[in-house]
Amino acid sequence: MKRIAIVGVGNRLMGDDGFGSYMAEALYGNVKGCDVIDLGAAGASAMEVLKDYDIIILIDAVAMDKDFDISRMDINIDSDEVTSTVLDFEYSGSHGVGIQSILTTLKIMGYTPEVYLVGCKPYVLDVKLGLSEELRRKLDQIVLSLAEFLKKNFGIEVTVDDTIKKLYGVVNNN
Repeated sequence: MKRIAIVGVGNRLMGDDGFGSYMAEALYGNVKGCDVIDLGAAGASAMEVLKDYDIIILIDAVAMDKDFDISRMDINIDSDEVTSTVLDFEYSGSHGVGIQSILTTLKIMGYTPEVYLVGCKPYVLDVKLGLSEELRRKLDQIVLSLAEFLKKNFGIEVTVDDTIKKLYGVVNNN
């Protein structure tokens, strides 16, 4: 049986960048068939957490034109990606390493999970607790789309109403 993890990433102190972390907290206890992990802005320590999963479903704020998208990530190891990863470790330190560098390092180490990205467009990336009003207006649809994707592709059940209720509670408490 494949081990599957839904992984929220992002910094809650930076407005919409915290989207993945908030989503992971809301999904925790409302998902059957996989693990839910809130990495926040974990850095290099995330490698130890993620290395044993066959499928990783990342939830993160992503600079993109669409409001929301789900796509499979192909982690290619070429000289540019290795250089970028080395520089990320060198200049960011182990705590500031981005998720792309973590995934690249896992692949270099021989771990090859399928990786999917559940991305949402951030509207506010400044020092601010909570999510922007623009993103909040899209949360219901994001949860519904995520639940449909998980059910269709992996047989994972999400208690949608409870997840939405918990998500608004988590976001409103910040």
